[in-house]
Amino acid sequence: MKRYPVVAGTFYPENKKELLEMISGYFPNIDKPNTDKPSTDNPDNDNLDIDNKEKNYIKPTGLISPHAGYIFSGKTASYGYYEIFKKGKIKSVIIIGPNHTGIGPNISVYPEGTWITPLGELKIDKMAKTIVEKLEISGDYSAHQYEHSIEVQLPFLQYLYGNTFKIVPIILGDQSLYTSKKLAEILNELMKDGILIIASSDLNHYENHEITMKKGEMLINAIQRKNPELLYEKVKQYSITACGYGCINTLLYMNFEKVKILNHTTSATAFGDYDRTVGYLSALLEK
Repeated sequence: MKRYPVVAGTFYPENKKELLEMISGYFPNIDKPNTDKPSTDNPDNDNLDIDNKEKNYIKPTGLISPHAGYIFSGKTASYGYYEIFKKGKIKSVIIIGPNHTGIGPNISVYPEGTWITPLGELKIDKMAKTIVEKLEISGDYSAHQYEHSIEVQLPFLQYLYGNTFKIVPIILGDQSLYTSKKLAEILNELMKDGILIIASSDLNHYENHEITMKKGEMLINAIQRKNPELLYEKVKQYSITACGYGCINTLLYMNFEKVKILNHTTSATAFGDYDRTVGYLSALLEK
């Protein structure tokens, strides 16, 4: 099954040239993108026409990345993607996003097919079916049909790596500690070089800049401590409306040892409205 973009033209440009120009503005130190190479069953044939083509594959790495419109959160997202790019090449990207639509099961894994963006087509990794089997669930397409939290991550990756990597899209309808821990245990078993796991999440929503930053710092404190229970407690205690807190907690339950906070801001920085803001965070988790 092919999944076509649903927020191209709203969250980011639908026109390929305009999209490339927009993303290139976030990466002034990278000479040229590569968005025309197809995905392949043999990732070693990448032959990437970009600065890191001689680098090895990255070690298993986690990334927390926002998913708002690029004019709001694109700059924050770019901090994380640039750090990943500097580390090396990727084979597969597991992207965990929250369910904004209410459609679909508690955990939705897109089992097979391709995802299309203005920058090309990406294949679903066979690892998706393995995750489905280990979770003892059925693959699901419905939760992904109109959900934007995974889609908006893809053009950044395609800009940097072309279409040479594969993806595993996962949507969490249930963001309980139990679900995050269960998914993390399975993902830990599958970790190997070349795999990037992204927790797609914005932070607090629709309060003023000062409050949103303070609530963001509460979550960052829990992230730096690698303490998913603390993060969950702060979300509930202070009504922090971070839409993908369960996605972040999945990373915190995994076997990452180091946390690096790259950028924390709100939409006010880009939009100028300090009364009604959304918080954004870019952070790395490493072995």
